[in-house]
Amino acid sequence: MASTNTSIPATTLPAPWRRHRRWYRLLLAGSVLLLVGFLACEGWAFWQERSARQAMNEEHFDEAQRHIDLALRVPHRSASAHLLAARIARQRGAYSEAEQHLSRCGQLSGMTEAVRLEWLLLRCQRGEADELAPTLLSLVAGNHAESVAMLESLASVYMRQARYLEALRCLDQWVERAADSARAFDWRGWVDNQLEHRDQAIHDYERSLELQPGRSAVRLRLAQILVKSSRYGEAVPHLERLRTELPDNPDVLTALAHCWMALSRTEEARTLLGAVLEAHPDHFEALLQRGNLELSDDHLPQAEGWLRKALEREPQDVEARYSLYRCLQAQPNRQQEAQKELARWEKDRRIRERLTRLLRTELAAKPDDAKLAKEAGELFRQLGEEKRGAFWLQRAAALEKH
Repeated sequence: MASTNTSIPATTLPAPWRRHRRWYRLLLAGSVLLLVGFLACEGWAFWQERSARQAMNEEHFDEAQRHIDLALRVPHRSASAHLLAARIARQRGAYSEAEQHLSRCGQLSGMTEAVRLEWLLLRCQRGEADELAPTLLSLVAGNHAESVAMLESLASVYMRQARYLEALRCLDQWVERAADSARAFDWRGWVDNQLEHRDQAIHDYERSLELQPGRSAVRLRLAQILVKSSRYGEAVPHLERLRTELPDNPDVLTALAHCWMALSRTEEARTLLGAVLEAHPDHFEALLQRGNLELSDDHLPQAEGWLRKALEREPQDVEARYSLYRCLQAQPNRQQEAQKELARWEKDRRIRERLTRLLRTELAAKPDDAKLAKEAGELFRQLGEEKRGAFWLQRAAALEKH
């Protein structure tokens, strides 16, 4: 028996029904396309946000900024995306931008604990560290989940303000809580070096490089400390690696030239310094080392020229000043000039020694002593460090009011 087809052929439907059916199909197809497009945009934005977070964790802040900017181009991003954008902006020092993202977070999700904390860290880095430090350190003592972020913010401010012992206390706690943080060891190595704790600085930089061998800036700082410590043989492998990674970096080439000078490879040193000064004629360290090279070869007039150029760049540098004294002392009929340079060298050396004592011991013991803070500000200014001088003078004025 033949089957009976009970469906109604489209051609037998009235014309209005056929039109409605076509519109329905078009509407359905359009909805599907919109949904697919929306999901694709959301997935793309999510990937950009995740990439931004990873780049920030690896301290590639410019890359993180590019990714989060792309993520935020997708409309109606979540509060978490704006919070991440605020953190990245704060890490980059773009404080006004961070404030805008935090305000947007407040609009989207209200004043959550995470948003409140980010506001505190932003205020800390913008100049309210002294007011907020008790609160932040109390949270750290209570093992707050974001203790590392708090210690990092406080340490960054103290390092910028040359409050090295306060920075060191924060960094010690950071290392205790995050023993695998290359950044914590990097920063602590830098502070150790400012305090002339060179062996500890070398240890911290080496640990940072164990954790992240690709940190070229850390490797350069380690090599420079080794050079200053006359450990030239240990510095050379680091500098040779850096020369491969950063072939045109003048600091790398100058430090390597310094090593070749100390290891009696004079012509190689001369070639390196010549290349640096051709590309960077005002590079202070290259000018100084070129002057020292000519001085060691008894090319006194040439040495004097290079050393005077170096002192034009850094008038308070004690090594360059003493090298110029030696150069003049070795020339006939230049003794009076030499003595003037020696007197200037002794004055600058005394200023630096006094400032070192202040920062290492006296201000650490009496951080609220307005007189000591004022002295530190004046000494920084005498050394040409206007920003640090201004900070300590402002701090002294604030302490005097209290």
